[in-house]
Amino acid sequence: MAFKVPVFWRVVRTPEAERDHHAIEKAVTALESTLVIANAQLSEQAFLCGSCLTLADIQLGHVLYRYYDIELTRTSLPNLRRYYDALTKRPAYQTHVMISYEELRRS
Repeated sequence: MAFKVPVFWRVVRTPEAERDHHAIEKAVTALESTLVIANAQLSEQAFLCGSCLTLADIQLGHVLYRYYDIELTRTSLPNLRRYYDALTKRPAYQTHVMISYEELRRS
């Protein structure tokens, strides 16, 4: 919930001329205050809960696709980025997560 409505909808569903950039930046900062926890966790292991993919990774993984796919100014979270890059190489992630959402965009 810290991403979909306060960040994603404001970037994707709101025409550029109508975007509240301050609100988006504030929401990204709030989201990233949580993502730093995942970044720290991923500094010690391949997945959120250890060495195997779990439901936690599925929950975060689908959010990360859009987080990294939309135009945002992001804080450097290198472990999270490495994790995301690894997810994007998984065939199931490519097939089921990395799908177009162009119909949601408003220009």
